[in-house]
Amino acid sequence: MIDEVRALLPLADGVHVARMLEKDPDIVRSVTVPGEDGAAGIFAYLPLNAYGAWALMTGRYDGSRPDPAWICSAGEKPSAIAIWLIVAPGLLIRMFEPIARLFRDLCPEGCAIFSYGATDASASIQRAVGFRPAQEMFPGASAHLVAACPHNAVPIDIARTIERARRGHVHVGVARSIEDMAKVFSVRSATFQAEQACPYEEEFDGNDFCATQLLAYVGDDPAACIRIRYFGDFAKLERLAIRREYRSRSLSRPLVGAALAHCARKGIRRIYGHSRSDLVGFWQRLGFDVIPERPPFWFSDVEYVEIVAELTADPLEIRFGIDPLMAIRPEGRWDEPGPLDMSLVRSSLAA
Repeated sequence: MIDEVRALLPLADGVHVARMLEKDPDIVRSVTVPGEDGAAGIFAYLPLNAYGAWALMTGRYDGSRPDPAWICSAGEKPSAIAIWLIVAPGLLIRMFEPIARLFRDLCPEGCAIFSYGATDASASIQRAVGFRPAQEMFPGASAHLVAACPHNAVPIDIARTIERARRGHVHVGVARSIEDMAKVFSVRSATFQAEQACPYEEEFDGNDFCATQLLAYVGDDPAACIRIRYFGDFAKLERLAIRREYRSRSLSRPLVGAALAHCARKGIRRIYGHSRSDLVGFWQRLGFDVIPERPPFWFSDVEYVEIVAELTADPLEIRFGIDPLMAIRPEGRWDEPGPLDMSLVRSSLAA
């Protein structure tokens, strides 16, 4: 079905679609008809953040080359919704009611829905169900853009549930600031110096400011960290530390998994590391193998062995020729608008 539509309309290629789905897998829905087998169509939408809404309003939006920085992550409230694609031969009119229900759930009060009429027929139907030229509500919008403004009439108070989930939520991010680095040093000091009596000069070895540091949080509390250093054809994972009070939370798997995913996104295929001889099983459960025919070695009074993990190529890896703005976004946030993306907004407002 998509191939047939692609012959008629300029659709995004597979890599662009995969990047969008990586950020929010719910944006593409299949259309089914009760009592019939298989999908009868496809419906896709983009939950735009403020940057994406600005790109849409100022003519920088191109549905055939979508930027993940335009959209919210799954669960975030959008600033606007853009209808990306509707393919449903003979079902378009019947689809608007379920689509409207979906948008009422997605859209906070005042969130607008935007669309381009890709064909004369779809543009006519959109006008018939309440879409109006966007310029009537948003001066300066593209002349081809239409908009509608539904209202979510069923507010539900889930503040307590959200707060409980937030406090227990585990998330991993790149250390970006001096404060973040202080958190890394705090976790490692509590783990290696306080518990293992590691000398200061051995723990803080001069490599911390030429590496990527990842922090795992439980709620807002820094609970674990790991360091990545990059070499010619491999990266090295090291300094995995988990605070004692969080060791029952199984933080090692999401933290190491995030480190491996970060490396794969950068195009790195081989990950090297050193494992204490008594922790080889731990690293094997995370996908590493002991390098054969390499003898154990010692440092800091502990015996180690060399380990390696071979990564599967990431179809979304950062390659030469990427969008120039993606190349200057903050490390690990290649699918989010960065400060220099937002400079375009500032420049347009000053014009």
